[in-house]
Amino acid sequence: MAEINLIHHPACTSPNHRHHLCSLLQEGIHYSRPAEYKALVQDARYRCEHCARTAKDADKLCEPVGL
Repeated sequence: MAEINLIHHPACTSPNHRHHLCSLLQEGIHYSRPAEYKALVQDARYRCEHCARTAKDADKLCEPVGL
């Protein structure tokens, strides 16, 4: 099975990377703002090709693909 990188994606070139789930999770959003985190991932429609995280909106992921 392939290893999945569950940490921040340093190669992401998006100017909005600090709003991506990998960056937000590294900052601890799931602990400090759990309701906001839940809203980002609930009813997910996209998965990140890099880390396999899922999100409701594609703009919250580095390499989104539809589910």
